[in-house]
Amino acid sequence: MAIPAELVERVRACVGDTSEPMTATVDKLMSQRYARAIGDTNPLYFDAEYARSRGYEDVLVPPNFLPSYLDWSDGGPQEELRPDGTPTAEMEWIPLEGVRIMGGGEEMIFHSPLVAGVEVVLKSSLDSVDSRESRSGPMIILKIRNSYVTTDGRPIVTSIRTVLGR
Repeated sequence: MAIPAELVERVRACVGDTSEPMTATVDKLMSQRYARAIGDTNPLYFDAEYARSRGYEDVLVPPNFLPSYLDWSDGGPQEELRPDGTPTAEMEWIPLEGVRIMGGGEEMIFHSPLVAGVEVVLKSSLDSVDSRESRSGPMIILKIRNSYVTTDGRPIVTSIRTVLGR
């Protein structure tokens, strides 16, 4: 799909808009499976006694675990996925109907460790929108800031994700 100038302007008008907050609890097993999948065997992620000896209440969650998920749902049935395979709930607060999206990079800022079992709130905001010509036609470039905090407001990680759309 060619990205029409009207769509770029409609999306650009959303700069500063935020998603509805999503809340999830990262349990110990999810965290440990992720650590195993990325090959990180740090005992802080697996051994509660070791983590406690280092001043934590329980095992920690790998710092890049939270931004590794596009959303915290089961993804929904295949017929409810966008043509690019992302869940329809992903970025539904940005008017990208008919646009295929893909990742274009990510910057992460780590603020504080996360202990497994703690409830986390994710809020996303649209930071910027650009468009440009690429070898395969026009594209839209979005910067989305994902802020992960505990329910009492303690920042854990901020992810600034570049999303490309065609």
